[in-house]
Amino acid sequence: MSNIPMFLFDEVKVQFGSSSSLYGTDAIGGSIQLINQPKWNNGFNTGLQQDISSFGSYFTGLKLGYSNQKIQYVIKAFHQQKNNDFPFLNTAVKDFEKDEFVDDAQKNASIKNYGILQEFNFKISEKLFFSTKQWYQNNWHEIQPNMSENYYGADYKEIENNNLRITAGLNYNSGKHKFTTGLGFVYDYQLYDNNYDQTISTQTITGNINYFNSDFLHGNFNIGMNYSHLTSDVYAYNENINEDRLDFFTSYKVKLLKKLTMGINLREAIVVDYTNQFAPSLGFDYLFKEINESMFTGSFSISKSFKIPTFNDRFWYPNGNPDILPENGMNYEIGSKLNIKKDKSSIDFGFNAFIMNVDDWIQWVPSGDMWRPQNIKMVQSMGLELNFNKSCELGDFDLKWGINYSLTDVSDIDNFWSFNFSDREQLSYTPKHIVNIYTTVDYKSWYFNFSGSYTGKRITESKEDLDGYFLVNTSIGKNFNLKENIFSINLNMNNIFNKAYQNQAYYAMPGRNFNLSLKYLYH
Repeated sequence: MSNIPMFLFDEVKVQFGSSSSLYGTDAIGGSIQLINQPKWNNGFNTGLQQDISSFGSYFTGLKLGYSNQKIQYVIKAFHQQKNNDFPFLNTAVKDFEKDEFVDDAQKNASIKNYGILQEFNFKISEKLFFSTKQWYQNNWHEIQPNMSENYYGADYKEIENNNLRITAGLNYNSGKHKFTTGLGFVYDYQLYDNNYDQTISTQTITGNINYFNSDFLHGNFNIGMNYSHLTSDVYAYNENINEDRLDFFTSYKVKLLKKLTMGINLREAIVVDYTNQFAPSLGFDYLFKEINESMFTGSFSISKSFKIPTFNDRFWYPNGNPDILPENGMNYEIGSKLNIKKDKSSIDFGFNAFIMNVDDWIQWVPSGDMWRPQNIKMVQSMGLELNFNKSCELGDFDLKWGINYSLTDVSDIDNFWSFNFSDREQLSYTPKHIVNIYTTVDYKSWYFNFSGSYTGKRITESKEDLDGYFLVNTSIGKNFNLKENIFSINLNMNNIFNKAYQNQAYYAMPGRNFNLSLKYLYH
């Protein structure tokens, strides 16, 4: 996600858990959708964004668009670079004369990205429109050395990626009926350290067809099919690998009783050289109480999920494992939400508990003098999530604050239902505790944000403890409206208290840093 600039997209949707299986991603933990909605009758519009940040970081984005009743066109382009030459305390190197760790500055961690996205939509009639999108992006980055290599020097490396995505489709809307179909082409190319004998490229052709009915047997009905043909040209494969895949899916959501709603998803994946994978899910929502605009609801769901091994898992020579099995999971979730609205204030409280059992979990582990993918017999992820959000209006002030907490236990086990916590060991780099707090204040054209995030202790692959950390960020900004022109200025300060922390053992992260963002929008 760090290489995808949000400047290019209007909305980001997260599909949690195996409910995302309807979209054909194999994402047992969830998936992300990047969305742009066409805006009709908007005339000429343009946008410009310029960011300047600490440690030699810059971002420039430009958007041009036009739309009327029949056509809508927009083109967006961006360029960003980060030198990432931040200072840090090197805890891998010690000055024994002073009995203290040395001060260091990060080397070989630069990033340069640029890309362009254009979209064209044409209304053939009031019910039918054609759309096409093209997205090209180039990502170059140096491979960050660990702390020891950074201080003593190493054979620094770099990676360049080129990615192209093209889609075209038709959308038909007529009352309760909606029909969509589309074709796509995806090209990914990677060059490692300017060595043209070590290139990786894949090409994928996709097709999809989908039908939606908002009043089928008194419910919402969806049915569709996705097809993909992938070809690869990878230096580390013994031969070029091709794969065909066909996914059928359907869903139905209906109100069974006045307060009870049921949803069911079914998906069948047909992949060459693998047994067909079937992934159903069933969920219920119940309205316990509703008074005026306040309500208390509960939910329960059970779902099956799977993940086909990647090409690298199977074919990377000599590390790949051609006998690796697909992951298969079962997810169980139960939760409740309380929403209280009164006058100009609202309170939201949510609770969710889950268990995810995954058989044949795929993990790359040391094997002799190399790393190889293996199926861990069983992995269980279980936990709970709590969130509280409050918003209110006080005169010209709009106030929002909240807290989110998650407890997650992820362990490889011998029996899914033993619940023997005495000998469970958390999987590497998975924190048990995560806490986020935030406060936002809007006053007329001013806005202020304060947030803090705590990431708990983690365990490395070598079974060492990696300390938890608490980061605090803040921002302040102002909008200037002048007829059809909108100017905004925003100042962010991240890691206010200059906390030294590591996401991965012995890899440095930046301390206190600033970002100044200027935006202009004409519409």
